[in-house]
Amino acid sequence: MIRIILFVFIFSFPFLQCGDANSQTAKQGSLVPDHPIAITASKLKDNKFELRLDLPPDYGFQIEAPHRLFLSGANGLTVTKADLKLNGPVHPKKAEYFEYVKGLPFEVSGKGDLEVNGKLFYCNFKKNICIPGKISQKIQIL
Repeated sequence: MIRIILFVFIFSFPFLQCGDANSQTAKQGSLVPDHPIAITASKLKDNKFELRLDLPPDYGFQIEAPHRLFLSGANGLTVTKADLKLNGPVHPKKAEYFEYVKGLPFEVSGKGDLEVNGKLFYCNFKKNICIPGKISQKIQIL
């Protein structure tokens, strides 16, 4: 009986170590977003803000994609109004993409964290691939 337990322990030990290493990698990887989309909020006046969505050069947001973007407030912040439809000029070289996305206006009351969640579809022109980027970010509004 002891031989069986020892045998199982010895041969399962490498698998336990691999699982541990993967879980550490997953924890570290969650700190870095899976997408190249930069999301910032800038104050326009009083309680009016603008959400900016930026991509690096050679990337673009798809025009006809089913983008979903949600704003919510936490820790004392309430989102009172938001226009989250992506708009912008058509890319001069690729007509199915935005050249850039105009700022998305929103209004809040209070101060706290703005939670931005959703799915945005973007393309890498050099690699010729399109990917849905899952968005989950908090921005502090003071």
